[in-house]
Amino acid sequence: MKAGMEPAARRICAHPFIWCEIHPDGSVFGCCPAWLKTPIGNLFEQSLAEIWNGPAARGLRRNILNGTFHNCSRKRCPRLASVAPPVMALAEVADPELRAALERGQVQLPFGPKILNLCFDPRCNLSCPSCRRSPVFLDAAGRERVDLLARRIVEQAAPHAEELIVSGYGDPFGSPGYRELLTAITRRSWPHLRRVGLHTNGQLWDAAAWAGLAHLQPLVTAAEISIDAATAETYTENRRGGDFDRLLRNLDFIATLAIPLKFSCVIQRNNYRELPAFVDLARRYGAAVYFSRLVNWGTFDRAEFARRAVHLPDHPEHEELCAILRQLDGLVDVDLGNLRPLL
Repeated sequence: MKAGMEPAARRICAHPFIWCEIHPDGSVFGCCPAWLKTPIGNLFEQSLAEIWNGPAARGLRRNILNGTFHNCSRKRCPRLASVAPPVMALAEVADPELRAALERGQVQLPFGPKILNLCFDPRCNLSCPSCRRSPVFLDAAGRERVDLLARRIVEQAAPHAEELIVSGYGDPFGSPGYRELLTAITRRSWPHLRRVGLHTNGQLWDAAAWAGLAHLQPLVTAAEISIDAATAETYTENRRGGDFDRLLRNLDFIATLAIPLKFSCVIQRNNYRELPAFVDLARRYGAAVYFSRLVNWGTFDRAEFARRAVHLPDHPEHEELCAILRQLDGLVDVDLGNLRPLL
């Protein structure tokens, strides 16, 4: 057992038992790959049913049930860091089907993935440096891969899914693959779908775009807006291609929809001093706040990442960041995520 894992070891993490994340190369993960990097299979090579109860998935669940949380990182994973859902005591699990499987110690599950996080279309209306070096354009082969993954998701995952999250990569309004999938959702093709979560940069979510999802509006129960700044100057740098004034206009509209909102911010050297102002911005729109560490997805060389990554203990401005985090710690609707271990 890793040092510092004792509190989590007396709990379970529900993600590997209900969660499925699908990436552009077909890789399927049982958790966010920023926290648990090993995929459980590939949808280009196997069916989802084979992946879902395959050896990698069973091993991942076994490591949760035996309390080792092997390969999980308390530093990277914000839920292990704060012991927050989906990390919980078994008695707190509300889903009766999931709880029964956990109580029986099942690693081969009689049900399919209940939550789908779609990350298979890399196209986006922005090209943020924390995510990509430049805008992503797909050739004919790339578009065919996206279309093939979409078809397999609808055929193999939609019959089981109760919740759909779009998207951890790309944008639900800016990625053609996601837009087509969302507009084609029907009760027949997604019979158990009860909740849709939108994770977006907000640049394209205006009244017209929302009207185009009229059939999904009753299912949209949560929205996360990735902003990464509290000022127009910083926003221009961190959300490359975005317009801060347009964002604010769209937020004025989105805030009227009575959807629970979360504003997220990836912390780096050029925005950490804006965190109190970011909280103020979120409160202006009635939104919760989620902070997270900068992750290098291959977009930075080592020197550039070290310059930006103020969460690293040896960064010259690290202590200033920690002082700001202490001011925000404990505020209502402010989640320090995987920055909490810094305190």
